[in-house]
Amino acid sequence: MVYKIMNINSIDKEMTQKYFPMLSEMRRQKISEMKTARERAITFCSEILARQCLSELFDSPEFSFSVLCNPDSKSILGNFNGSICIVTNGDYVACAADVCKVGISLKGFEAFSFQEAQKIFTDSEIRYIFSDSTYSFSQIVNMSQISEAAVCEKFAVMSALKEAQFKASGRGIRENSQKTEFTVSGNTAVCSDSNYKVEELKKDDLSGLIVGVVVKISQ
Repeated sequence: MVYKIMNINSIDKEMTQKYFPMLSEMRRQKISEMKTARERAITFCSEILARQCLSELFDSPEFSFSVLCNPDSKSILGNFNGSICIVTNGDYVACAADVCKVGISLKGFEAFSFQEAQKIFTDSEIRYIFSDSTYSFSQIVNMSQISEAAVCEKFAVMSALKEAQFKASGRGIRENSQKTEFTVSGNTAVCSDSNYKVEELKKDDLSGLIVGVVVKISQ
């Protein structure tokens, strides 16, 4: 598995001169015609990361791949025997590639409610999220928003795992996320479904976001 993260603002003249000619004429035109500079940067950054990840994964030149990728979607095609997942969060784009189905997620620290958590996580996962809270359980249940730093970070960790596992599953319709459960210890995590393996779980130094990568090892 290979994954990379890039800030769209880091695209410079050298990158543009190197990667833009690699794209098909149709793809170059589509990017050029996008309404905003941000849309163009995100799409172009996705193409760069996809080629870099595939090059490292298959030990082949970046220009040898024909890639059509749309960020935050499943419509990623090309002349390679593997899987790519691309996501965005703010100014950051992340790409993961593997010979198996792979999912990646980037999550920031956000306030949330206990009621929201109940819709997504199992009881065990909720206990993990609130394990460092200074509030009592009775207080947490009745709070409209919880913004403790430690709690928000663990919420981001668990959210990243759930999202990455969903993307690795290849499902077109989001199923009940409580069907699988993650057990987290430091920067390692295990999924209750043995078909999935957590390849990466950490706070990225570049973006400050939690990155989670999950691979479906049984196809």
